[in-house]
Amino acid sequence: MEMIRICLAGVVGILLAVLLKGYRAEYGVCAGIAVGLVIAGCALRYLGGLLSALEQMREYLKDNYSYITILLKAVGVTYVCEFCAGICRDAGYSGIAGQVEILGKLYILLAGMPILMTLLECIQSLAI
Repeated sequence: MEMIRICLAGVVGILLAVLLKGYRAEYGVCAGIAVGLVIAGCALRYLGGLLSALEQMREYLKDNYSYITILLKAVGVTYVCEFCAGICRDAGYSGIAGQVEILGKLYILLAGMPILMTLLECIQSLAI
């Protein structure tokens, strides 16, 4: 039920942003950013459940909890890049939005390299 309320708030906020954009374009962009921040604030409520699940994963992984750190960095970069790209698109800068998305993908690829290297080492040790 809460997700429906958050989605409705997003739709109402965007309608307000479109209405304000007709008056002055800057107001529409600011309203869009404000709606995005409110929804991001609502998403922070779910952080407690996520942290407890990550704590359980940490117990399973014991000393190798650096993988969780990599996972959190990848998820965080994904959200930040998506939010930034959305703002850029709303402002009419689709080219910059695409570059932000590409940069985010490259960063995630780079952040995941230690996991890939560990996997390759494990496969190599099994092959020998």
